[in-house]
Amino acid sequence: MKKVRKIALAVLVVGSLIGSSSSSAFATPQSDYQAAMVAYKAAVVQWKANNSAAMAAFKAAQADYKAKALAAAPARKAANEAFKAALDAAKNTFQAAKAAATTAEARTAATTARQTAVAAATSAHQAALAAIALPVKPVKPTLAPKPVAPVKPAKAEKVEKAPAATPAPTK
Repeated sequence: MKKVRKIALAVLVVGSLIGSSSSSAFATPQSDYQAAMVAYKAAVVQWKANNSAAMAAFKAAQADYKAKALAAAPARKAANEAFKAALDAAKNTFQAAKAAATTAEARTAATTARQTAVAAATSAHQAALAAIALPVKPVKPTLAPKPVAPVKPAKAEKVEKAPAATPAPTK
């Protein structure tokens, strides 16, 4: 009789522990998964916000770069045109001096004058280009990898209950 009482009490205690779902002391795989999903969704929202902010900052920097590059274009064009004009003038001067030269010394002097004019034009061109402040092209940010979703727990296999034994007929 005592043995039956102990077994009944044990079954009652175990049944109440298993049946009470309000107890958070026992975490199930499903509740762990649900908590992980909540954390994952929050991480995805944070990931989107961080990547959106990085891309917005990049696009703003890119627009600023484009505006500064467009502003520097006329100055570059003027420097290039001045360089071309100086080279054309050196070429015309050289051709006129070469045509007028009758001696080797005169031709050598014309060649030297042309080389000096080209060197002066080149240094002036480089100085003009260096004076133009060109912006630094923005670098596209490396975006953070997307958070990994938690793995859904496998469903517990259903254990088939053995059919209850039919009691033997009593006479």
